Amino acid sequence: MLIWIIILLLSAGTAAGLSFAFGPCETWWFVLRIPLLFLAAYFAWVILYALLFSAISLFINKKKPVTKAHHGMRRLMTETMELILLIGRIRVHAEGLDRIDRSKPFLLIANHRSMLDPFLPSVLLKGTEIIYICKPEILQMPVAGSYAHVCGFPFIDRSNNRAALKTILHAVDILKDEQTAVGIFPEGTRNKTDAPLLPLHPGSFSIAKRAGVPIVVAVNRNTEKAIPQFLWHGTKVSFKVVDVLTPDRIADLSTQEIAERVTEKLEAELKQ
Repeated sequence: MLIWIIILLLSAGTAAGLSFAFGPCETWWFVLRIPLLFLAAYFAWVILYALLFSAISLFINKKKPVTKAHHGMRRLMTETMELILLIGRIRVHAEGLDRIDRSKPFLLIANHRSMLDPFLPSVLLKGTEIIYICKPEILQMPVAGSYAHVCGFPFIDRSNNRAALKTILHAVDILKDEQTAVGIFPEGTRNKTDAPLLPLHPGSFSIAKRAGVPIVVAVNRNTEKAIPQFLWHGTKVSFKVVDVLTPDRIADLSTQEIAERVTEKLEAELKQ
């Protein structure tokens, strides 16, 4: 929201300055000129910010290991996520956020339908840092891959059990040492089928068991419709916390049993 407000103020100032520079004119054109100049300035400043945000990514060395949390970069990324939602006219309805104890780290579990899914909790829970476990392919993406790297997002290769376990242990360390929330989509990939949910990977839940943190179970809705309609048509999406599994509730359960319970909760909510 901060970046968006700054862009609005800059746009208003630019529009006023240009209108003054153009000098006096007929009243009807003056009334029309101000909003037209504002819109032009608004899109110009948005494009300028996008170019600046992209340019910063060029100076991020993705081969250099991240040993220290870059809180400034994480805040910048969250602000940019919020700006994208605002520009794309994506209205987010939230439910159940009060069920999350934001004073302590947690593992966020949600269904995965769109690349916008990480945006919702990051923006709705702004002030609480959330890093996401990603597929290695994300690292190869321009801009997004650079920011994911510098923000300390762990990359998991599910085809390599040893590498996957290393990533899980790294996520546990983040929860314990950084006191930062970790998000993961246990389906492993975006669900592009008509089924409400793809099979969940039980190993995802071992992160919470090893770290001794609660599992926040949440549902994303309609995010897959937002990108095709981006800019052209407003989209209403939702993020709902359906349950919070505290450490004592999962202490005696295997990761497979946790996966089955979470699957039941997510499917029940998605079928409503």
